Amino acid sequence: MENWLQQILMTMTHSSSYYLLIVAIACGEGIALVGLVIPGSVLCISVGLLAANGHGDFWLSCLAASTGAISGDLISYLIGSRSGHQLVNRTHSARALKILRRAELFFAAHGGKSLLFARFFGPLRGFVPFIAGSLRLSPKTVMFYSISGGILWGIGFPALGYYGGLTWQQFHFSAPALIWLIGFIVAVVFLSWAWRSRSKNE
Repeated sequence: MENWLQQILMTMTHSSSYYLLIVAIACGEGIALVGLVIPGSVLCISVGLLAANGHGDFWLSCLAASTGAISGDLISYLIGSRSGHQLVNRTHSARALKILRRAELFFAAHGGKSLLFARFFGPLRGFVPFIAGSLRLSPKTVMFYSISGGILWGIGFPALGYYGGLTWQQFHFSAPALIWLIGFIVAVVFLSWAWRSRSKNE
């Protein structure tokens, strides 16, 4: 994360606006098109690192990140359900259209589960809920996978920064935390590899 943004976050960590900012950025990253220019994942790792250094509360940061992530998915879903085709027709960005096409293939391959998986696939994050909305996927299914993915993402990424910060500064790591973190990293790497392999085959 850019130094200037990290400095801004550090000055806000003792106010409620800090957590509102986390909600806003995590939410924005989950919205189609908007999320392409918002570094939500980097932010979440950074807030975990800040918490490890005594700037902000770790669990409140996780709650804010999860709330924002879930809200972003649901907003993207609503946009897709109400004006999906019109928005696509008005989009002239080659990059956005390419990612949209990938999101369509991803959703076709995984159905509702793609809402959970896409949460960990960067650019696809906001487009898959958008596709789900345009195809009128059941709101109950969307809620289930969006909440599940949002909570995992909202806790997992801050934890990377938090425990990484503790390890770097204090050079110790509890065994359960280490196992949990390694498992999370392995899962993300595996999902990324699976997605890339499928994309190449398609």
